[in-house]
Amino acid sequence: MLDLNKVFEQINALGSYQRGRAREIAAALGVADEQISQISQDIEAFARKIDNATTSWLVAMPTGEHPFSVFSPVAVPESYTVLSTDGSQICPDRHAPHHSLLINIGRVSIGYGDFHGYAFESEPSLFFDECDIVRRFGGEEREVSGGVLGALRQKMEAEALSNMIERCAKKPAVALVDGTLILWNLETNPDRLNKLKEGDLKKESFVSFMKLIGDAKGGGVPLAGYISSPGSSDVVNALRVSLCAAEPVDCDKCPHAGAGFEGPPPCAKINGVTDSTLFRRLLKPGERSALFESRSQILKAYNGETVLFFYLNAGAEIARVELPLWVGRDKKMVELLHGVCLDQAEKGAGYPVAIAEAHEQAVVKAADKNMFDQLVSRAMIKAGAPVIESRKVLRKRGGFI
Repeated sequence: MLDLNKVFEQINALGSYQRGRAREIAAALGVADEQISQISQDIEAFARKIDNATTSWLVAMPTGEHPFSVFSPVAVPESYTVLSTDGSQICPDRHAPHHSLLINIGRVSIGYGDFHGYAFESEPSLFFDECDIVRRFGGEEREVSGGVLGALRQKMEAEALSNMIERCAKKPAVALVDGTLILWNLETNPDRLNKLKEGDLKKESFVSFMKLIGDAKGGGVPLAGYISSPGSSDVVNALRVSLCAAEPVDCDKCPHAGAGFEGPPPCAKINGVTDSTLFRRLLKPGERSALFESRSQILKAYNGETVLFFYLNAGAEIARVELPLWVGRDKKMVELLHGVCLDQAEKGAGYPVAIAEAHEQAVVKAADKNMFDQLVSRAMIKAGAPVIESRKVLRKRGGFI
């Protein structure tokens, strides 16, 4: 039991800390504003400095658009289709009477205007064979949980969305992914990923995701990853590089970290500022930022494809919208994504309707899990299989007092 009386003073200290932190971030934003004004006087020099910099953090690379230009809201087509998938699961549990895994994939297609119509559905898959529960992942035999489970679910989500794109007859259409298109959570080293053998789940998940990008391109359906309340700082990190006087910038050999220098380095002036904080200041509701290119190392495995992104003021929050390079090269497709993402967010009280509904189709609620467990136990009893629960589960189900 949590004794809130004992943590009350610490909670008050947290409030005081946050108040002081807000003042520090406000001052840092002022420095960022001044730096943006200086950068705007020579964009080419800014891009060269970033391109030549060596840093330990991700730095956004400007594209053909002025890096701090603002793009007004774009009218959404009267008729369009939006597609999305999401996944949820019941994980294997060694304390349960059965050792199985269930993944439920939610699929949503919504048509507007003349395309009026919708399809909300889910597709559950049960895995219980030993070869399904234990997979080769990154060259090792691993039980399907944690990152391994995430890779399997990601693979199934990508395959479901590819199938929906192939069957989508009414265009224009947009396919939205909940989260990033940059598979850093799957693998950070492109060489290590490329060396994996066939049958490795990590490689299979990556191949399915790249097929999704290819299928979207072949079907003329722009694909985007929508990140709500992003914590990334790629653009702010570009400002950090521009604040440094070194030429070229090499953070591993920062002179301010050595003897003879007092105080923090120049880049520390904007500590605490994230991209969403910065663009909340720069963008009005409905507006998007310029396109930036991600410099994530894993993108070297994308076979010439890469990921661009822009920030969108969706009203209730700043969102990060990621898109493949082939979409970013087409101005009309970028405008379509801008308009549809904004329209979907407005229809969904600040968050895209299609993504939210895909989650609702996929989510496995506590009542669903309880019923699933009961059905499995009954099936095992009927088949004459032993049904044994761990003492830990039985003890948690009811106390002595």
